[in-house]
Amino acid sequence: MEKYGETLFALDQDEETRLRLLAEVFDPLCTRTLAALGVARDARCLEVGAGSGSVARWLCGRAPQGDVVATDLDTTLLERIPEPRLRRLVHDVTRDPFPDESFDVIHARLVLSHLPQRDDVMRRMLRWLRPGGFVLIESFCWFPVESSPNAAYRKVMQRWSSLICGTLGTDSWWSRGQPGSFLGYGYRDVGANTVTQNLRGGTRLAEFWRRTVDMSREPLLAGGYVTPHELEEFHALLDDGDFWDLAPALVQSWGRK
Repeated sequence: MEKYGETLFALDQDEETRLRLLAEVFDPLCTRTLAALGVARDARCLEVGAGSGSVARWLCGRAPQGDVVATDLDTTLLERIPEPRLRRLVHDVTRDPFPDESFDVIHARLVLSHLPQRDDVMRRMLRWLRPGGFVLIESFCWFPVESSPNAAYRKVMQRWSSLICGTLGTDSWWSRGQPGSFLGYGYRDVGANTVTQNLRGGTRLAEFWRRTVDMSREPLLAGGYVTPHELEEFHALLDDGDFWDLAPALVQSWGRK
């Protein structure tokens, strides 16, 4: 297994654009849930796999008397954020430690589903929480795609999911068992919210998914997952304003210490 970003989703100009789209589309859902869970003005916050840093920047504004740590395997984009209070840290959540009870808030978006060590990471994050603190995990779940009546859309998305599963160890169904699995990790006061967005061709959401799949274009074709024609048909659908379907669902799950 390779790590996220080694070949798939390597940080280049295309990935920067994709991450900006991700922030535009999904940040409103994320920040609304974080605000509802309660981020105190003096909260100590950890953003795991911070990517472009948009959520970390929001946390800095929400906790002006607190502390915000943003981690990633590559912090290039984080260094560009003009936020002097943000602490940027190269950190591998699967093996690098933090002291116990360091944080009030821990957030990870589209990270743990890509980690074969996700169960161990969930338990480690619980140790990093202070009593009363919470962790919010956001992951995609594939059930809207599995039921799609559009064969081209369904096949390319399914084959892309198979590719990242075999390459990274991604589990596109892990979030389906949440938040129930949080109880097994030792969390309490668990809850969840699942958002299934309507996907229309030509929108920012469609562009995000088109770019996400296209980041893996070469291994998809080289591995025989899809044909060039199928990929072209998929692109045409996501550019077509008359195309409607459902995007993969975003599952937000949380638990407290």
